[in-house]
Amino acid sequence: MKTLPSFDELAALAESDPRALEELRLRMSEDVIANASYATQPQLHAMLSHINRMIDHGKNPLHVNVMLFQALTRQYSRFATAFTAPEELRSHQADIMDFRVGQAARKATANAPERPS
Repeated sequence: MKTLPSFDELAALAESDPRALEELRLRMSEDVIANASYATQPQLHAMLSHINRMIDHGKNPLHVNVMLFQALTRQYSRFATAFTAPEELRSHQADIMDFRVGQAARKATANAPERPS
């Protein structure tokens, strides 16, 4: 794995060639993912995709940093909960509903005659 350049080098790169800095970020991110266990790679790719979307939607660099910090804080909170109270995570299970049942109900409602007012 490649070593991250010093802060001063990164700051100079950000000033002189922001595209090169972005390419370095993506290259190093992909390198980290490629060196991770095969089982965790899909989740890491999903995380990188989420980070990239936040960067793309940010209004300016400060806004991007705030959004990334908030996402990191939420993730840290989930990890803390997983370690200190794992039963709390299990108690928030979603109800899985068959999509076809919902479609049938909508069709029946749509085909029903209208009631007089």
